[in-house]
Amino acid sequence: MSSLHTIQFFFHMMCLAGWTPCPLCCSPLSSSSTILTSASTTTRILSEEAIRELISSIPDTTKSLKLFSHGRGLAAHLHAVHTPWKPGKAEIKRCKALQRRRENEKKRRGNATSNNEEDRDDDQERCRKRQRLVYEDSTITLTSWQPTEEEIKRWNEQVVDIVALTEVEAKNKKHTTTNTKTSIHTASMHRKCSRNGEEHQSYRDSLPPFIAAAANGDLNTLQQLIENNGHCEINNHIRSLLCLEDRNGSTAEHWAAGGGHIKCIQYLWELGDRIREEDKDEANEADDGSTNTNRDKKVRCRRRDGKTALHYASRNGQNEMIDLILAQKNNVPSVDVVSGDGTTPLMMACYGGHVSTVKHLIQTHHADPLALNEWNCGTAHFAAMSLGNEGTDAVIELCKYLKHDCKVDFTCRQKQGHTPLHKAAQRQNRHVIEWLANETKLSTALGGPDDGGNIPSSIYLSVGGDEDFGEWMKNTCRW
Repeated sequence: MSSLHTIQFFFHMMCLAGWTPCPLCCSPLSSSSTILTSASTTTRILSEEAIRELISSIPDTTKSLKLFSHGRGLAAHLHAVHTPWKPGKAEIKRCKALQRRRENEKKRRGNATSNNEEDRDDDQERCRKRQRLVYEDSTITLTSWQPTEEEIKRWNEQVVDIVALTEVEAKNKKHTTTNTKTSIHTASMHRKCSRNGEEHQSYRDSLPPFIAAAANGDLNTLQQLIENNGHCEINNHIRSLLCLEDRNGSTAEHWAAGGGHIKCIQYLWELGDRIREEDKDEANEADDGSTNTNRDKKVRCRRRDGKTALHYASRNGQNEMIDLILAQKNNVPSVDVVSGDGTTPLMMACYGGHVSTVKHLIQTHHADPLALNEWNCGTAHFAAMSLGNEGTDAVIELCKYLKHDCKVDFTCRQKQGHTPLHKAAQRQNRHVIEWLANETKLSTALGGPDDGGNIPSSIYLSVGGDEDFGEWMKNTCRW
């Protein structure tokens, strides 16, 4: 299978929706040691048929398995966990468990010789059932080594092949009426799939009517839905709508803030104040010995991942909304309010690529440009990953502002050893990579391997980046 064709086709497929377990995690016979064993041994790359066999061995009931998005999500997992010369903790734990299983199996076989005929037959039957789990002539090696350029190249090609074939096989499972296999060079996923593999609506189309009205800035519909309470007590009805979440845990307030819908969010705040006043009255009644009918269901202002309305206003470049949120009389968040993993609104503004919003948060509201989240990612990492909603030139302007005006370090490493360059490579942000090359004068520290042993050019190519540009990163920049 041509590596170039695989990369090109994988680039096309990575934009398509769908979720999959990792075939290397799911198959008891697979481990990074079956692909590359050590620096001193011959490199062994799985064939297309072997990869298909691994994928086909994944159980159909995937609810208990960790799932990754087709394309970039699975590729990132393979690099982080299954890199042969530096396997992740999960891979080490899994391989040790497999090794113990093999040792126990040998003991069982030894004990079988001392049992009677009937017991021996039972043991042999159990052994046959375990054959798919045990290869007596295979060993597990988890020693680290310094990979050669050839080993790095072949591992990157293997990752691309695994990811591409996983998506192809996902389509084959969807079409069980045919016995023919779809070629990797002609396959594509035309249907969007949810995390459990079922077809679903787009995120926006799946929104409940009340949240959809807030997302669209439709104040009239919001008011009508509040007034149309059926047989419910009005305050309970309001509370249920304000607490209503979409499938990602966002409320109407998050959507109104992200869309910059001033009148809608003010209306939602008024409703929230009404509910909070009711809670206070009921609390006072309870203190007086009266019956408290409060259902202890508070109006939420955060998603389940901890992001607030301010995070989404910042993410979408809504400066007027940011001013409104930070000027509230009640429940005013800090400009540096953190999400569950420590991400600040300023980091979200950098991720969105909104230069004016970043400057507004720093210069007007004194947001901290040097803050780090729990992964030690800072504004430089988020800017390097930027979606570039205002164009690539705006992203470069943002990077220059952070580096020169705010003294943000673009060579810093987060907990996984990623510099902003690694993040830019993951997102295929070629414009950021070129800017970093000029700005840092090809600093070798910037492009060194991360904790998994992956250099930026390898990451860039593994997610479907342009091969010529990847070679330029590797040979010219030494990244």
